Amino acid sequence: MGDVVHGSQYKQTGASSNMTVNNSAGVSRADVDAAVVELRAFIDRLTRTGAVGPNGQVNDPAAVVAEVESNKSRLAALGKAVLGGAKDAVLTVVQGGVAALVVALLGRG
Repeated sequence: MGDVVHGSQYKQTGASSNMTVNNSAGVSRADVDAAVVELRAFIDRLTRTGAVGPNGQVNDPAAVVAEVESNKSRLAALGKAVLGGAKDAVLTVVQGGVAALVVALLGRG
């Protein structure tokens, strides 16, 4: 069957009594691999536009947010992995502030 990453996501929407829990069935290793490829390509694109510097530093946070918001359909594999509970697995492979920012933006749904 292959490796599967299982996880639960917790989303707080105000007071602690308003917490939503999403127990995922799991994300496969292939899903995580696809998410990593997608994230790396997206970071490369952000680097070419100047929103991210050559060392991975975020030069223009507003531009990064705008690019993520306008390209969610191009980040389908990454969104699936993050919402499926594999955020830490993806960020273990692709480290850095811009990666964490992109993943956080996708994780808010």
